[in-house]
Amino acid sequence: MRTYLEELINRMCDRNLEKTSSETIAYNAYREVDNIKDENLLPTLFEIVNNELDENKRNKAYYIISKIALPNNDIESLNFFLQKLKKEKSKGIIEDLLKIISSFKKPKEIDLANIFNFLNNKSNLIRHNAILALENCNSTECENKLIMILENSTNQYDLLYSTQVLSTSGFHKSLPKLKELITHSKQDISNSALWGIYQIAKEKELPLYLEQLKKSKNKFTALQAVVMYGNDEVIPNIIKRIKELISKKRNIEVIGEYGYTELIIAMNFLIKFPDSKVIKDIYSLLELKKDDFLWESEKEWLMNNPIDKGSH
Repeated sequence: MRTYLEELINRMCDRNLEKTSSETIAYNAYREVDNIKDENLLPTLFEIVNNELDENKRNKAYYIISKIALPNNDIESLNFFLQKLKKEKSKGIIEDLLKIISSFKKPKEIDLANIFNFLNNKSNLIRHNAILALENCNSTECENKLIMILENSTNQYDLLYSTQVLSTSGFHKSLPKLKELITHSKQDISNSALWGIYQIAKEKELPLYLEQLKKSKNKFTALQAVVMYGNDEVIPNIIKRIKELISKKRNIEVIGEYGYTELIIAMNFLIKFPDSKVIKDIYSLLELKKDDFLWESEKEWLMNNPIDKGSH
């Protein structure tokens, strides 16, 4: 099996065209890797990495390991990648390792020191990939490192990626800093901070989500949080947002969770209360507006989710 793996790695490096098609040898080798599932191959691949001097071939071996290890979140492979971060010298390989590590869920006992070492790296690519590698960590030390970045960095992407990562790796200690960043002048940072609060604080910050729904930015994220944690008392807030959305033509069809537009997310909440007159009224309003102000997905939603608009 080692011979097969080494031959596969060689083909992954071969950019020549196949004799019988217009595809490269490397392209077909990568497709072959997609079908490899056997975790019993991992020790052999670890050994290949440990003995391979060619950086390109070593990087291909890392890729194969990741394809086998990630579906089951293999912790031995994660630790292997983390150890190699300290030993690799190529910036390209380090960046690739950090990208691979970002996809793993990292339990509390995992030693993240080799990622932390890159959080102040002068290379933007390495530093940002190190921040993103802290996705899905169950570690207060990780949270502390990310908060330090938010407190000390002025680089907009340091702030953006740190707020993004805190949504999967943060705890309540992160909330004060994330709340500060809701007012950041950069829309993506402000919105990412609100998303982080939504993921960490959940229903406890419903008043904040309602406040953000009234303001000029972060409305989509705020709406998602309100419909997740609100009850019938927030119906007026949802109705108001729908009327804002259909008051004029929208230039871009923005898609959120589960592939829904903001309007569909709002309506999916309202149909939980089919006997409310205001909801029947909003149905009538949407049908009047549907030709000019609704996207095709929204028209389809209306057609598939009729409501009895008879007298209340």
